[in-house]
Amino acid sequence: MLKDNQDNWDRVAHLFIEASALPVWGPLGVGDDLGLLPEISGKTFLEIACGSGRSIKYLTGNGAKKVYGLDLSKTQVDEARRYNSKAIKDGIVEILQCPMEEKLDIEPIDVVFSVYGLGWTVDPDKTFANVYSYLKPGGLFIWSWDHTIYTDVQYEDGKYIAVYSYHDESPVRMENWRGAGGSANITYRKTSTWINMMVKAGFEIKGYFEPEPKDLSCSKPDPTSHYHIEKAKRLPATVIYSCRKPE
Repeated sequence: MLKDNQDNWDRVAHLFIEASALPVWGPLGVGDDLGLLPEISGKTFLEIACGSGRSIKYLTGNGAKKVYGLDLSKTQVDEARRYNSKAIKDGIVEILQCPMEEKLDIEPIDVVFSVYGLGWTVDPDKTFANVYSYLKPGGLFIWSWDHTIYTDVQYEDGKYIAVYSYHDESPVRMENWRGAGGSANITYRKTSTWINMMVKAGFEIKGYFEPEPKDLSCSKPDPTSHYHIEKAKRLPATVIYSCRKPE
């Protein structure tokens, strides 16, 4: 599954160069008003599934002491390194190509975060255990993802209807994902499943957010498209979890 996902993300990376990145936490401009990040200046950060490195540039531009990024895709990592080349030369940024399920040997981190990336994990228990080990006591773990209820509902015959079961957490294999010819593997989990996994890993849940859409210009005109504004007005498109490693 990891190999399939890596190959496919290498194929489609060019479609996500300007994907959602800090200070927003997802499509339709959500989350920038929630104040989820602490003071950035002087702190260390790790981004899980850093993509094209736009969030990393935002953090270094606001005084972050050190920012690490990791991503499965070589194409994504190459772009993130290009985009942050000066900060890399200055020793402020380090970007690694590896799966989130593989443990890194890095310094203790103040904040670990992910914008629409961590949900791709094929082994969430291992991923959460890794994140927990990276954080300093009292460190924050914040991540956003597609809301599973939103994914389960689609537009058909003039109505939005539930076409998938929210309770079905079977892995999904998407053939020819994004028209790139490859296969992508993903598992949509219930909110309770994600929360229980984080609690099992030792995290304290500080906040759970289902923000309303803000940037209507991102909406697609086709009502069957995933991020159509009418759908996003009725259902939460994004979920954001804010967690803390106990002192």
